[in-house]
Amino acid sequence: MSPRYAVFIDSPWTGAGQDCARFLLEQGITPIILAADPAHLHPSLLHDYAELGVEIRACDVDSADAIVAFCEELATRGELVGVTSVYEYYCDMGARVAARLGLAGPDPDAVAVCRSKSAMREAMAGVPGLNPLFRVATSPEDAAAAAEEIGYPVVVKPLDLTGSLFVRRCENAEDVTAITAEVMRLGEYLGHAVTPKVIVEECVPGAEYSAEIMHGKVLGLTEKIGSEPPLFLEMGHVFPAALPGEQERLLVEKAELAVKAVGITWGPSHVELKLTADGKDARVIEVNGRIAGDRIPEAVRIASGVDMCRLHMTALLGGTPDLTLTTDRTAAIHFLMLRSSGHLDAVDGVDEALALDGVHEVHLRPGVQAGIDYRANGSNRDRAAWIIAEGADREQALARAHAAGDTLRFTWSPLDETAPEA
Repeated sequence: MSPRYAVFIDSPWTGAGQDCARFLLEQGITPIILAADPAHLHPSLLHDYAELGVEIRACDVDSADAIVAFCEELATRGELVGVTSVYEYYCDMGARVAARLGLAGPDPDAVAVCRSKSAMREAMAGVPGLNPLFRVATSPEDAAAAAEEIGYPVVVKPLDLTGSLFVRRCENAEDVTAITAEVMRLGEYLGHAVTPKVIVEECVPGAEYSAEIMHGKVLGLTEKIGSEPPLFLEMGHVFPAALPGEQERLLVEKAELAVKAVGITWGPSHVELKLTADGKDARVIEVNGRIAGDRIPEAVRIASGVDMCRLHMTALLGGTPDLTLTTDRTAAIHFLMLRSSGHLDAVDGVDEALALDGVHEVHLRPGVQAGIDYRANGSNRDRAAWIIAEGADREQALARAHAAGDTLRFTWSPLDETAPEA
């Protein structure tokens, strides 16, 4: 029997790539990761994929032609069964290459829409009640004028970054012009070009949730625990969200309308929504044409037994995933944050935290280890660790996750300001 291969374009840090690879290996399929420079991937990724026996190959992952050429050569040695990416920055490239090769995958134009917050807003504009008020701005002055028109407070966002990077709640024109100027100075981030524009949005004040979706159908809702303004860091998640039936139906309806408007009707998607102040309506914050990050798929699996990574891979292989989800537990994800700056001398207590009742994972964020110097950048990269715990309900799951977090001990010393940033 000839070998079968699946190609992944790059890999996120938080485990979805490894989980997908494990499933494929169980099916007798060889996953291959493509990366611009495999040697410079984070050591934790290199370690995990080496343990799984998954090869990482060098390729120009910003070139569809280069990836197609790699895949066509690979197909001469066996059957190529799928091409995809579960990493935000390359999910559109994965869809584009799959389409060119005639393989299963989402509409590449729809996934590309999700990679631009302005294009996403425009795609949903024809459906009343999905978008908050918004304007795209090309200068700090334009952004301040847009904020004045929308009404304070507003939220200012880069168009094409992820992880809440440079997303700010702004109370006045000074706040708006400062963050807009900062975004426009970036040029690039993590090797990706940053569009020198921002989107200015109405601030939706209610509680935030996300919808975990497969083939356009909401499987379940996740409660999102956020930081205090002006940042929008995600400090935790609880699945399934405990909501009154009317609010649950509202969020499900809005999420399914959003993915339909954008065109993500195949495979996984992840829609973030916020309730209005009175809780009677909701607005879509973001549509992502990929599986959720932040270990949310693992929380779904723990709470319900349904593995979203396996659902995605089943669809990738041309199968029909079972979208039935029945929850009988609750899973909570709790993030610990790094100090604003400092030298990390030691991390202790991981084994003790893992030994606590109901705790499934205690994981330091890749790059967090004794010896690093750290300066916060106001994004999800400021997390020190994540913990996943299960319980009979929200309160028990969160209490167990927080107890494990309290067991971890981070020892810091003052930062040597002459040292290069980690």
